[in-house]
Formats: sequence, structure tokens, C-alpha cells
Amino acid sequence: MRTTDKYICELLSTDNKQGMNLLFKKYFESLVIWADTFLNDMDQSQDLVQELFVGIWRKKTYRNWNPDKLASYLHVAVKNSCYNKLRKIDVLKNTTEIESFDKVYEEFESNKEEIVAKILEEVEKLPERGREVVKCIYLKGMKYQEAADELNISIQTVKTHLVRSLKTLRASSEKLGNFFLLYFFSEK
Repeated sequence: MRTTDKYICELLSTDNKQGMNLLFKKYFESLVIWADTFLNDMDQSQDLVQELFVGIWRKKTYRNWNPDKLASYLHVAVKNSCYNKLRKIDVLKNTTEIESFDKVYEEFESNKEEIVAKILEEVEKLPERGREVVKCIYLKGMKYQEAADELNISIQTVKTHLVRSLKTLRASSEKLGNFFLLYFFSEK
């Protein structure tokens, strides 16, 4: 059963820690990937998103969240945190990159059905085992161990197929690669 944003917001509105746990489980991975598109550093991206969640809990900014806008709010918060981090590094170097990802996100949101169809079409072109791994992890929302058990392969093999498949999907089209990340990681 998928946890809804409405349920998460209801729990958080009463300062229930379970709401924060569910928020973290549902959005952490997708927000780290989103941050990595700006920072190009997975460790920094994980730290940034963790700091964001800690700040949300400490400042209690969640109390009046609108469940319909929760995903957008979190993505914008991560983008802004990345922007602030990049600005400290080199203001002029990263401005163009941030603007281009804003455009990608806006285009994805406005053409989602068409883009999803293209993404799923590209997934079907993957080699069989890679396709199965992508479907287990991203479409069925399985953990690596669950996918390994279902496919009767090791966790390391799951990771290897996943990395290869992601590279293939990103290489199929630079723009589609960005959409792929937005689609699969925002759906969890």
C-alpha cells in the first residue's frame, strides 16, 4: 500500500514523528537523485537532503503543508538548497545548469503522459535482465534484496544491471534521461 501525501501531512500536522518517517521513506531517494542532478555528487546530495529533513522537523515547517503540493514543495526546497550550495562554490558557473533543470522539470510536469509513454518504450528496449531489474526497482518499488530474491540473482547483480540500464536510458536521449529520473523517482 502506498502512503499518501495527505496521510503524511495529517500525521505531521499533529507533530507525529511517524509522519516524518513516512515522508523520509517516500521522498528521500527521489530528492537525493534530484539534488544530484544539480550537485553531481551523490554524497553531498544525500547530506543536503538529510539536512533538509532535519530542518523541516526542527523548524516545524510541515504543520500547514498542502498535500497536493507536497512533492513540488520538496523538489523546490531541494533545488533552492542546491542553488545556495552552488552559489557558494561559483555563482556564474552553475546558474545556467540550474535554469536548465527548472525547464526540464516544468516540461516534464506539462507533458507527463507523453514523456511517460516514451520512457516506458525505452525501458522495453533494454536487455531482458536489465528491463526486469528496472521494473522491479522503479515500477514495483522493490528494495534491492526483494528484486534479487524475485529474480533469483545476487544484490550485486541487481545493482550492476540497474547501473547499466540507467546508463543506457540516459544515453538514449539526454533529455529523456532527465525525464527518466524525474518520473521514476517522483512516483515512489
